[in-house]
Amino acid sequence: MGNEAYPARVEAPPEVWAVETLKDGERWRFYGKAWKWPDESILLHAAPRFVRFRQLVPLEDAEWCEPLEGDGGTPMTLVRMEAHEREDLWPRQEHLGMPVFLPGGEAGRLLRFERGDDGSTWTYALEFRGP
Repeated sequence: MGNEAYPARVEAPPEVWAVETLKDGERWRFYGKAWKWPDESILLHAAPRFVRFRQLVPLEDAEWCEPLEGDGGTPMTLVRMEAHEREDLWPRQEHLGMPVFLPGGEAGRLLRFERGDDGSTWTYALEFRGP
């Protein structure tokens, strides 16, 4: 596979964000650390009802953002960290190449997303890279 899923080289250093989720209304759970480029949105796979995050690198923010609530009725959640926005969605063409963050902290770039004819099934492909 080629490099088409990865953005052009960015001059700014990558950022690291801690992400937590809340499903049951009682306890925040660590989802993982998201590595991304400045101003780049990320997709979360199977995000629960509430998501919150804070920046760790290059500048650590001790405060978590206000929890962002979603309905969880879609397979992906678009998170715009700098804008503190969340959107539950079915990925489309414009989301290809974006980082997809999986529970536990693994992340890959979205290469393909296909929704089944019945509207309720889907399949997607990610590309993972080492250093």
